[in-house]
Amino acid sequence: MKKILSYIITFCLIAIVALLLLRNKKEINAQIAFAEQKVEAYPVRVEQVSLGTLDTKLEVSGILAPANELMLMAETQGRVNIIYKREGEWVNKGQAIARVNDELMQAELMVTESNYIKAQKDLERAQTLKDGGALTQQQLEGLQLNEKAAEAKFITSKKRVADAVITAPIAGYINKLFLKEGGMIGAGVPACELVNIRSLKMTVMVDEQEVIKITKGQIATIKMQSQPESLLHGEVSSVSKKSDFALQYSVDLIIDENPGERLKGGMVATAYFNFPDEVEGPIISLNTLVGSTKDPKVYLLDGNTVQLKSIKIAAINGNQLKVAEGLSSGDQIVSAGLFNLRDQMTVKVIE
Repeated sequence: MKKILSYIITFCLIAIVALLLLRNKKEINAQIAFAEQKVEAYPVRVEQVSLGTLDTKLEVSGILAPANELMLMAETQGRVNIIYKREGEWVNKGQAIARVNDELMQAELMVTESNYIKAQKDLERAQTLKDGGALTQQQLEGLQLNEKAAEAKFITSKKRVADAVITAPIAGYINKLFLKEGGMIGAGVPACELVNIRSLKMTVMVDEQEVIKITKGQIATIKMQSQPESLLHGEVSSVSKKSDFALQYSVDLIIDENPGERLKGGMVATAYFNFPDEVEGPIISLNTLVGSTKDPKVYLLDGNTVQLKSIKIAAINGNQLKVAEGLSSGDQIVSAGLFNLRDQMTVKVIE
């Protein structure tokens, strides 16, 4: 009796499993059939291509530098007697920074000056004697040469005395001072570094497609990374005539404004150039592109189907593109529903 009961239970379990498998198979077949149903028309939204102009912008970063800076070299040698200016102080052009001991130079100047005065007087007397026939032409010429030699030595001595005072050839701040009172200095040795940050310059690198749009005198907006709320203006002072090894061209800008001298050399800034567009062309939205801007394509509506078409981009400004080749005014292109779209697919335009 127990054996018969176990057979009955086993048979019932097998029947239940078979019914479940059959039911699952029907559901799976229904899902497959539904998935294999062909969509007659894929819903999309389109936009119409229109003609227009598209101003383009260029954003490029660079490093600020003083518009005028100089490493001042000493032109004489000796012991530094006096230092008139210290690091961080402003000096005007021609203002004295330090003085080197010039006692021997002053003594030499007195001797050469006396010799020059004597040579001049000797020449004047000789000219009188020559007019009276008491002096030959050769003797006169010798005295003339002596007077020239004495003058040259006198000029040289004056220059040495003048060089004993180290003066600023440009106006600016003393950024670094390499002199010490009582210390020695030699000719050609750095005396100080002069920096003028009341006006600044900035060099940026651009490629060949951008450099042809930039001209000398053009104004760019300058924004500081450390001071984004401050907007300045820079004027293009020069554009390089030759690219570097990376095929980049240098563009120099002069920034004449530095409120409160808050901007310093070495700060990072961004220059914004704006290039007005004067030629009309097809304008489309960025979200209509299939792929990247390097290999742009769009879906062009052709009746109730779409055609995947390659285009060439002339300019980009934000979310708008100007097309150089591939589209015409009045063309309709897909703007929404691009995810599962394929070339030559049948579509239905929805609002």
